[in-house]
Amino acid sequence: MEYCNAHRDLAARNVLVENEQRVKIGDFGLTKAIETDKEYYKVNDDRDSPVFWYAPECLLQSKFYIASDVWSFGVTLYELLTYCDSECSPMAEFLNMIGPTQGQMTVTRLVRILAEGKRLPCPKNCPEEVNQLMRKCWVQDPGERTTFHNLIQGFETLITKL
Repeated sequence: MEYCNAHRDLAARNVLVENEQRVKIGDFGLTKAIETDKEYYKVNDDRDSPVFWYAPECLLQSKFYIASDVWSFGVTLYELLTYCDSECSPMAEFLNMIGPTQGQMTVTRLVRILAEGKRLPCPKNCPEEVNQLMRKCWVQDPGERTTFHNLIQGFETLITKL
C-alpha cells in the first residue's frame, strides 16, 4: 500500500521559489517570532489561523486528505493570481462574506457559506480556463473534487494552447 501525506497548510506563505524551474513547498508558517521576554507564541486572532485555506471536511471533522490539499491549492492559486494583495486575500474575501466575527463563530459561519456554495471570486484578469480549474478545486464533496493529476493535465493543456 502506498501512502501520501497531506500537507495541511498549503498557502502562498509556504511556497519558496528556488528558481524558474523549481518551487518548494514547506511549512514556514510554523515558525513564529517569540518575543524575548516570552517563552511561547499565542494565537490571538483569526488572522493567525489558516481556516480560510481549509476545505469543509477539515473545518467540520478536522480530517485532512490529499483532496483537502487540492482545495488549499485552489486557494493558493487564487492568492498567486491576486499577487497576494491583502485587500483581496482569501481571509479578507471570506470575512466580507461572513461579516464581523471571531473565534469558533468564524469557522461556523465559514462552513455555512461554503455549504451554500459561496467561493472566492474570479481574480481580475484571470483567464476563464484557469478560473474553471480553480473552481474544480473547491467542489464541496472531497470525493468529487479534482485531483492533482487532473490539474497537471489541465495546466499542460493550457500551456500547449499558448
